[in-house]
Amino acid sequence: MLALSERILRAYFDRAYNPAYDLTTARINSYRTLQLKCVKKLHPSSGDRVLCVGMGTGNEVPRILKAQPDVEVVGIDQSRSALRKARKKVLESGKRMDVSTMDARHLAFITGSFDRVLCIHMTDFVDDRRQVTSEALRVLKDGGRFVVTYPAGEEGVGMGLDLLKDSVGEFRHPVQWLLRILTYMLAACVYLPMLFRPNKKPISREELYALLGGLTASDLEAEEDAVYRDFIVSGTRKDRQTEVKHESDFRGQVLPDLEPGGAVAEILRVP
Repeated sequence: MLALSERILRAYFDRAYNPAYDLTTARINSYRTLQLKCVKKLHPSSGDRVLCVGMGTGNEVPRILKAQPDVEVVGIDQSRSALRKARKKVLESGKRMDVSTMDARHLAFITGSFDRVLCIHMTDFVDDRRQVTSEALRVLKDGGRFVVTYPAGEEGVGMGLDLLKDSVGEFRHPVQWLLRILTYMLAACVYLPMLFRPNKKPISREELYALLGGLTASDLEAEEDAVYRDFIVSGTRKDRQTEVKHESDFRGQVLPDLEPGGAVAEILRVP
């Protein structure tokens, strides 16, 4: 039986968060940029079977299909309303997609059944991030790629202002600027309850290293998105475990964002 807090959170997602998502968060420039980064790191190939974990309304799926049209996409989420929206988007593009309500901590798929696994902004809402990551790796074929994001910074006013500055700066026409401001105001009203949800603690670098240590993965890369305050972790499924104990286990370098005036992203890699 679900705990009261979890039932309330699910009801909030179905009745407020998901209906407003495509008109608010999905239009934020920083979020679209982060989504694009994740899909690029996924490297989908022709014939791949791709699993989207916690896919919500499915805004990452058109990006996957644009990068590689010849893939089979399967989506899971705990919100039926979100999955209906996601499936409708794919059907309107002339494609098909299987969707299912499912707990990311206990995936109902056989081991090694997917070539790619993508999980964006879902670990923000679970208390056992290692279990979610382990399940994502379990359903991957040996040699398959995964991309999972983890919250790297606190939410709140500071993050909201960073996102606002990053997005409105690209518009010079006052009407465009005003519409973007109104979008953020609507998003703030809808997402205010999210600040009071349980399990919203960000993950520290040390916790990230501990989480990655011992996983059946290789070629690990963790990029910190300074604007959206997320770690984007990607890698390849393998049989042997990975030793990740501290920062010295990574090859680190600082790379400037390609966008003029953009945030500096730190890239950490494990061979």
